Amino acid sequence: MSKKLDENRIKEGVGGQAVIEGIMLRNKSHYVVAVRKPDKQIDFIKASVPENKNKLSKMPFFRGIVNFIDMMKLGYKTLVFSANTAGIEEENNKKNNKPKSEKNDNIAMTISMLISLAFAVGLFIALPYFVTTLIGIDEKSNFIVFNLVRGGIKLAIFVLYLLIISFFKDIKRVFEYHGAEHMVVNAYEHGLDPDKGNIRDYTTIHPRCGTTFMFLVLTVSILLYMFTSYFVYTYIYASYTPVKIVGNLTVLAINIMLLPIVSGISYEILKLGFKFYNFPLMRLAILPGLLLQKITTRRPQDDEIEVALFALSKLLDTSVENRTEEEVQADIEKIAENDAAVVEKKLCV
Repeated sequence: MSKKLDENRIKEGVGGQAVIEGIMLRNKSHYVVAVRKPDKQIDFIKASVPENKNKLSKMPFFRGIVNFIDMMKLGYKTLVFSANTAGIEEENNKKNNKPKSEKNDNIAMTISMLISLAFAVGLFIALPYFVTTLIGIDEKSNFIVFNLVRGGIKLAIFVLYLLIISFFKDIKRVFEYHGAEHMVVNAYEHGLDPDKGNIRDYTTIHPRCGTTFMFLVLTVSILLYMFTSYFVYTYIYASYTPVKIVGNLTVLAINIMLLPIVSGISYEILKLGFKFYNFPLMRLAILPGLLLQKITTRRPQDDEIEVALFALSKLLDTSVENRTEEEVQADIEKIAENDAAVVEKKLCV
């Protein structure tokens, strides 16, 4: 039987995300990224979380927007580090006969992130909108029905997308690391010092999760976008009816601009949902997001749990000094040089 939640540890706020062959964990002061290298050893970076002096970061609703931007930046940085440390970028460079370059890696990752963002906007905002339009529901006169149908299509696409990618080998591995991250955080928040002996007693589901947040974003957007349609056709195009595609693009543009507000509202609901998790109404509000975690988290393997425990130990150990990416990269290059020397020696013999 698990222990009760430790309020002090919850206030400390340990959270994180899965990365390529590893895990990122963070609290209010530091973050750690632990990654399994090709030689099966675990390497890590540890750094202080930059203090956000923006007053908006403390204000309800606005703090959700600021936090989302900060997490995007940190997520980008940790993905670059994990890809380099796990040898993904090096392997791709070898396949394409490209010399290794940190500058090229960063440019490629930036382009990849922008393409991913454009893909997400197209798949979860534009596609449901135009599919609903093709069905034949008039947005101007039936904006409530239109947006409810569009929201249903949007949620269906989201769930189908998660189901499809969950069958990919590499994504399945990331989902297992995601499960390991949640198990470690759950055990820690229940007052334990997690180890291999007790970690499997805890669930891979956690109410304060990015999957739950994404579901809330989609749900809040359904409700908010109803008012977008009403506003566009009642005020912007009140005196005349534009060409249909013009009206469609106007609504779509405003929907995209409203994404920060949607994320801010969703963040507040997520915080309330975790704080008042035992209240039936709050549990009901985040229940669909928890169910979706059945897709985005998997029961981890022992080596993945080992990485999660390693990350937590480095995060909590105040005697462990910050370790930069440059120091890790120097270690990786040193190992590569040693391996090359061994191979050369064998060839000479």
